[in-house]
Amino acid sequence: MRAAILGPRGTFSEEAAFLFDRDPDILLCRDIEEIFGQVISGSTDYGIVPVENSLEGSIGMTSELLLKEDVKIFKEIVLDIRPSLMALEGTGVGDISEIISHPHALAQCKGVLNELNVKTRNFSSTAEAAREVAEKDLKGTAAIASKVAASLYGLKILRDDIQDEDRNQTRFFVISKKDHERTQNDKTSIIIGLKDRPGALHDSLKSFAEKDINLTKIESRPSRKALGDYIFYIDLEGHREDEAVKEALEELKANTDFLKVLGSYPRFHNGG
Repeated sequence: MRAAILGPRGTFSEEAAFLFDRDPDILLCRDIEEIFGQVISGSTDYGIVPVENSLEGSIGMTSELLLKEDVKIFKEIVLDIRPSLMALEGTGVGDISEIISHPHALAQCKGVLNELNVKTRNFSSTAEAAREVAEKDLKGTAAIASKVAASLYGLKILRDDIQDEDRNQTRFFVISKKDHERTQNDKTSIIIGLKDRPGALHDSLKSFAEKDINLTKIESRPSRKALGDYIFYIDLEGHREDEAVKEALEELKANTDFLKVLGSYPRFHNGG
């Protein structure tokens, strides 16, 4: 399977790709927008994008592109995130004057940053930060990245598992031009915009309760139309072709300003 991911080599996105397929044909991209572009253009069958982190919440760019672009969710992947602090060989913790990484990784490791009390710098990915230390021979700089990145770029791991919380997970979506067939253990993701009237959210969601459909996520985001105007990202149990889900989505259309079905896909479980 050819899959576009966030580069360079050694990102957590690459780890997610190997959970999607044992031997993926990987296309490295500069950013999330390029991943979407590769899928839309047909240059790759799949793209793997981070959606949300258990500590830091949703990835804004992914949410915006899911709303704007014509792609479907084919699968979800949940990856345990175990970042490490790494530096050049011969560098000790006491030698560090700067730590670099992706902003989310820095935010997930505040304990270490507070302890070391050094300046930080943002990079487009954790692996890019590791590569920067290695290629530019930055002796006073450490990176926060994966163990795979440390091995790829020849860096020494100073500390393992430096995240603030043990349960640090990132959810990824595998995007494609079509979603997944029914598996009997599915989820469906949708986006809705509400009509401006009292009780709009309640009226929109009551059909799911009446049909015993469990909503696993409801997140509001600004619509960018006006202050106080929101759209809602919703995950629900079941496939869009299930009779109950199909009926609920039809009823939803009558109570919303717009409805976008992002796709149905298998619920993630380790090993597949």
